[in-house]
Amino acid sequence: MIVLLALLAVYRLATDFAGERGPYDVYARLRGRVMARYGPDDWRSEGIGCPICWSFWLGLIAGLVVEFSPMGLLYGLAIAGAVALIVRLT
Repeated sequence: MIVLLALLAVYRLATDFAGERGPYDVYARLRGRVMARYGPDDWRSEGIGCPICWSFWLGLIAGLVVEFSPMGLLYGLAIAGAVALIVRLT
């Protein structure tokens, strides 16, 4: 059950960071600064607007929070994979 909750939390955060304006436009300003600094074709600019990219890093963090061990890394990758699947299906 905790892994399912982590998956839903990572999905929410990844889609927020990648595409929403955020509270006080924080997410939009961060994306704008990265794109202004590196240009729209840079890997960092593409990654900061990609919920699948965000889900990888957030999923690893969530997996390690669930269980701080090598199994936590596996949980993290599974969470990121599930988020990527959901993003691609929607």
